[in-house]
Amino acid sequence: MSLAFTPATIGPWRLPQSFVMAPMTRSRAGEGNAPTALNAEYYAQRAGAGLIITEGIAPSAVGQGYPFVPGLYTEAQVAGWRDVADAVHAAGGTIVAR
Repeated sequence: MSLAFTPATIGPWRLPQSFVMAPMTRSRAGEGNAPTALNAEYYAQRAGAGLIITEGIAPSAVGQGYPFVPGLYTEAQVAGWRDVADAVHAAGGTIVAR
């Protein structure tokens, strides 16, 4: 059996296997560049990957590289990412913002 399928510990995270889901920009942010239920569903569906690294997150309105990329600089965006994290955690995964 491949070692890829054995549990792994990365820092404080105990993962079900050694897989890490790489960032993939989905450009699915909603109004105000806040993550939506679609973002939460997308990431929750992939919770079995072990560790998920999110798509690139705009750190400010000036740092918005292109349309529909979720930010993390307003209360609505923070709330949207909280919903994403909660959905991933409920599905047994671990997620970090990039």
